[in-house]
Amino acid sequence: MSQKTIRSGRLCTALMLVMLADAASAASLLPLDTPLAAPLPVTADKQTPEPDAVELAALYYYAQQGEKQRVEREIQRISLKFPDFTVPDDLYRSPDEKRVDESPLWRLYEADDYAGIEHEISRLAADNPGWEPSADFRDKLFRRKLRHDMTEATAARDWTAVVAAGKDLDPGTEPEIDLLWMLIDAYKENQTGTAAAPLYRGILFRKDANRFSDDALMITLQKAVEDFPASELRQVIRILSASPGLALRMQSLTLDLMRREIADYAAGLAGAAEPQPATLIAVRRAAETGTEPKDSVLLGWYYLKAKQSAEAETWFSRALTAAPSTEALKGLVLAQTANGHQDEAFQQVTRHLDLAAGDWDSFLASLSFGFQDKTNATVAPDVAHAYAEAIQSSQSPEHAEILGWYAYNSRQLDAASAWFDKSFDWKPAAGSLKGKALTLIQQKDRKGLEQLQNSYAGIYPQVFAELKTAAAPSGAPGQSVAAPSSQSVPGYVANLRAKRYSACLADLARLENRKALNGDEQLARGWCTLGLDRLAEARQSFETALATGTKKDDAAYGLGLTLLRARLTEDADQVLARYSLTPARERELRAEVLWQRARSAFDQKRFPDVLAALNQRLQMAPESVGMSQMRAWAHYHLGNLGQSKAIFAELNKVVQDPANQRGLATINERMGIER
Repeated sequence: MSQKTIRSGRLCTALMLVMLADAASAASLLPLDTPLAAPLPVTADKQTPEPDAVELAALYYYAQQGEKQRVEREIQRISLKFPDFTVPDDLYRSPDEKRVDESPLWRLYEADDYAGIEHEISRLAADNPGWEPSADFRDKLFRRKLRHDMTEATAARDWTAVVAAGKDLDPGTEPEIDLLWMLIDAYKENQTGTAAAPLYRGILFRKDANRFSDDALMITLQKAVEDFPASELRQVIRILSASPGLALRMQSLTLDLMRREIADYAAGLAGAAEPQPATLIAVRRAAETGTEPKDSVLLGWYYLKAKQSAEAETWFSRALTAAPSTEALKGLVLAQTANGHQDEAFQQVTRHLDLAAGDWDSFLASLSFGFQDKTNATVAPDVAHAYAEAIQSSQSPEHAEILGWYAYNSRQLDAASAWFDKSFDWKPAAGSLKGKALTLIQQKDRKGLEQLQNSYAGIYPQVFAELKTAAAPSGAPGQSVAAPSSQSVPGYVANLRAKRYSACLADLARLENRKALNGDEQLARGWCTLGLDRLAEARQSFETALATGTKKDDAAYGLGLTLLRARLTEDADQVLARYSLTPARERELRAEVLWQRARSAFDQKRFPDVLAALNQRLQMAPESVGMSQMRAWAHYHLGNLGQSKAIFAELNKVVQDPANQRGLATINERMGIER
């Protein structure tokens, strides 16, 4: 068995998802079971007494003597006295086994050499049969590796990996607050900030010894200001004000809350009231005297919402000058357009094409101004190229038609024909069809015109009726326009390929605002939501793609992966029965179906079913170490000790895993074989 096979098996067994049980409560920052006007009452857990070394001495003695009946009676005695007692892991280890020197492990631990740790554990286990690392080392290794993985993923801005690594953190008991902050930041960067509400609650509403410092709470509140409405934040602050010291420090959040109130109103948030004059005065003063351009942008959005576009233009212009950003440019262009200054908006976009590229959809309307009839705008070559790229990235049929007419009137007939074709392909409409027909007339392509008429005259009779009276191209000079590039891909496709899943979904949302997504676009949405582990949405998108798209194999494969990740094994099996996939994909999904069935059967102690599922799976895919170990334990529980021992022994030759050593030791003990 190759290491590659082992690794792939482990990856396969790692398909799992933790989904939010209650989306509504998860999106709220407030404590779930507390009246808003009072602090959250928490009863501190009483420490349960545990048996000391004296209490356990007899238990260890009987275990070392092999007197199992006395061991059982001693366990019962201790359990009656200490209800939470659990049997120690090292009960049956010999004194020699307990004295294994773990210092090499700790040196590797300090060096964050996790591969070296695995190798050293395997070596020590081989030299000391039945040994495994101490509970102290295992616990600390788990914590250190968790921190290492989350820190590395944060530094790489791999937010999906951060969420995957930290998904099991308990926000109510996790002692290392920076890990929770990393997780909060990851949700925010994945544009799922409200999913972090349980993390905020777990940090903010702790009590007694479990409570974080005021400094930590203040940092957390500052993060929360960016994610939650001002009205809810004020309620949270009222609850936390029971602590006088914290109440005094929270006064510094006053300006942040004012900013949030303005942002909520400008965004049209439900229930957001219009800011008071004092709030506007305070934020204006901060914008005028401070160095934070975000305040100028915020005021620009407020005045745009209040239909004071001239004032909005002033603030956006100030922000764009101080710190150029896509958001400031977007606001300025909207304000100028509202003021009727389309030519100025066009010039602003052409001067900041690098910023506009961050959100082409928001700037297409202004960029198109230079390409429409009756304008005196001068179009530079880089602007014409940028407009074409923006159209293809956003798949805008309206703007493809505009560029087609621009090329037509400047007698660039080949380019005009291509852009009219592209517009009609994205969204059939009379305008682009008429442009295509007129271009064919100018090219004297009678055969092409006849074919077009035969195909569409019944649907668009008015288009062909108007051809005889339609004006010829104006012949106005224009910038050279290239035909749509066959190499260009929509923005959402580029983001999907780069695993920028949140950006991919944002692109698709903007596209959906203009038209219903087709099957292939729904397929892309399925992959992007699956990449963010939003399984319910992924399932819906893949099912829509199956019903309406052309790539049935891709959609069925994505749906199968989604169902398996959600542990909906039987639903995934139905997908395999209903749809045809490539042989490789069918083997992959069917192998995972059988593995999930084997795990389920093992948990339910249906060991014959475990072996049946594993045997069936082995016919189509290699077996990982973990799967073979499950096979061995299934034989063990069925009493097939010889087969179980043979599997563990063979595995131990391939990879020295302490689990194999433990399996062999357990079998030898049951068979009465002395080590």
